[in-house]
Amino acid sequence: MSAPSSTSALPVPLRRALNRVARKHSSTQVFTGLAWLVTAAVLLLVAQTLLDRLMDFPRSVRIAFLVLDAGVLGTVIWRKLFIPWRGRWHAPEAAFAIQRHWPALGSRVISAVELSQSSPDQRGAGSPLLVQALVREMTAFVPGLALGQVVPARPTVRRVFITAILVAVVSVLAWLQWPLASVLLRRAALADIPLPTATVVEPETRDLNSAAGTNVTLSAFARGVLPPQGRIELTLASGEHRTILVRPTAEDPARFAFVFENTQQSFTYRFYLGDGRGPVFKVAALPAPLLEQAEFLQEFPAYTRRPPLRQPAGALTLFPGAKVSVVAQASQPLGMVELRFAGDNAPPPIQLSIDTVAPRVARGGFTVPATGITSLSVPLVSADGIAAIDTTDYPVRLEIDKVPAVRVEEPAAASETIVPTARLEVRARVRDDFALTRVELVTENAEGNQSRRSLAVGDNGVVTHTFVPVSERPPLIEGAHLTWWIEATDNNNVTGPGIGASERRQLTIVSFAEKQAEILKRLEETSRRMEDVARRQGEVRETLGEALRQTGEQP
Repeated sequence: MSAPSSTSALPVPLRRALNRVARKHSSTQVFTGLAWLVTAAVLLLVAQTLLDRLMDFPRSVRIAFLVLDAGVLGTVIWRKLFIPWRGRWHAPEAAFAIQRHWPALGSRVISAVELSQSSPDQRGAGSPLLVQALVREMTAFVPGLALGQVVPARPTVRRVFITAILVAVVSVLAWLQWPLASVLLRRAALADIPLPTATVVEPETRDLNSAAGTNVTLSAFARGVLPPQGRIELTLASGEHRTILVRPTAEDPARFAFVFENTQQSFTYRFYLGDGRGPVFKVAALPAPLLEQAEFLQEFPAYTRRPPLRQPAGALTLFPGAKVSVVAQASQPLGMVELRFAGDNAPPPIQLSIDTVAPRVARGGFTVPATGITSLSVPLVSADGIAAIDTTDYPVRLEIDKVPAVRVEEPAAASETIVPTARLEVRARVRDDFALTRVELVTENAEGNQSRRSLAVGDNGVVTHTFVPVSERPPLIEGAHLTWWIEATDNNNVTGPGIGASERRQLTIVSFAEKQAEILKRLEETSRRMEDVARRQGEVRETLGEALRQTGEQP
């Protein structure tokens, strides 16, 4: 190819004629190249889809086909488009083409182009007058020629026509087989869809991760024509191939399932139901995670004044209101760890946070509720999605903060009567497992009105009070009736407070006469009981003497 030359020195009519020839040559080259490109693309697509229809290529093979297609089409573009474009014509090439088409012109056209571009003082360029005359002659003669004949368009038209016919035929065939053609085209574009068949395999299980040694259920549905049985093709990691027959389940005739028991190694599987073939899936047999150790650090409520307690996994004793920090370590990196509680009204599970630096370690915590926990467990799921096979339930005993215990030691009787000026000594003992905040004497009159007074707690939890009716506020008069008891409140500010109370006692204010009558009545009752005792003793002696006489024994 000659170097591009400037045609600015040529007269406009001659320059336009040469450019017209060059443009037609370039356009025919481009259209021919495009026709070759479309033809190659259509033939490659038809070949690939037909082979895929017959062989049901996996996605990896279809990717290889696309790489091959790209190589072939790249070659066509290089040879049929890029190289011709680089070799496109300029004025000298167009002049040579005109001379080849009309040999009678000799070399006058190319001479006019080349000589018009030579400088006036260039040796060998000829007389300027002769050059001007030659250029004027060609300018007048060349534009009048049938320049469209210089570059024949028939080969290009024939190539484009053949391509159009090919595209039309393939389009009609695709329209006639459109459901199938649509699937084949999408598969050629790497869509993960099965080939259309009378029976369509719809996977229920796909790629799975399973704990080694457990059972794996493989299942798929048949859509369309339901076959009486199907098969599963398995390829174990060891290279062993197995064919397993499967039948529909009793619950659903369209569902085919098989339980692969005691999975020890990974494998791939594929369902074949009727004429349908499902995708290839993989089951990875992975080791299940194990809980190597777990530790529970219990921080008791401040009011208990107990130091933190560290407990390993096992039988746990937890205190309501305590904050428990949990650290669990597994045998492999973790994906999820939970704390699960069991019991009536147990709290919801708590998810632990996995350490980003040490993914085998998980941390978390919870607050111990007042009730509802009888055991807890720490189920694990590995980073591969494998759940632990065995999860231990750790029994939990809740250490309840008992309410204060109050026992009245004096008076012994549940009901007492006193005169207004008498004194009734009250003595009680109060106990709590931690500490008390207050102890109160509660009195309630016949109308239900209550009054409270604080009592000081002495050594060993002893509290005392002396009832003096005339000194009470308001004073108690004859006929007044009181109910009294002692209440103790502990220092539980988390789940409490706990309030304990003694049994309720009765106190009645009577006159001196009523008190004397009461005392006399008690004396009479005591005397009568003593007489009854003496009488019964005499009866016993008489009965014993009679028995001895009857047996002949001396009294």
